Amino acid sequence: MGRSTPVEPPRTPLTDGTVTVRLRRESDMDAIAAASHDAETRRWLDDGPMDAEARRTGVARVEAAWRSGRAAPAVIADAVTDEPVGIVNLQFRADDVASVAYSVFPAHRGRGIAPRAVRLVTAWAFRDLALTRLLLEADEANAASVRVAEKCGFRRVGTRTSPAPDGTTPHPTALFTRTTPN
Repeated sequence: MGRSTPVEPPRTPLTDGTVTVRLRRESDMDAIAAASHDAETRRWLDDGPMDAEARRTGVARVEAAWRSGRAAPAVIADAVTDEPVGIVNLQFRADDVASVAYSVFPAHRGRGIAPRAVRLVTAWAFRDLALTRLLLEADEANAASVRVAEKCGFRRVGTRTSPAPDGTTPHPTALFTRTTPN
């Protein structure tokens, strides 16, 4: 799935003065790779940790995702220092529908970074990409991620049960949607 056309990145980075959402750079890859090995991150994601090859090809894969219309992966950076503090991604299901995913790097958690980034991406997606609906999924046990959805105006629409990332105990996933920019 995806869009029928490439995704046009924002003309300038999205910012609220505290965080900036911008295109990923080669200089971000060490921080992204390190976070992919964090135990708490691993707990909630289905993706495996980045290996050397994934790290080496990371920027090229991100650029291909934007060009193909499959996704719009970005970095969340500190607005003052430009230090990468997390990642955010739109994954397109259709021309006008995408899901939003995010992760904040371990040293930066608990500071409200994810809601800020999700609000910026949500506003951009509705305004500039003409999306009509955004989806968000969060493991029900991931209270922080559920709070991000609620703080950002997503409405809970149901629950899906699926196998845990390790393939063992099923876990419930909260399903959220948003259809308006504000």
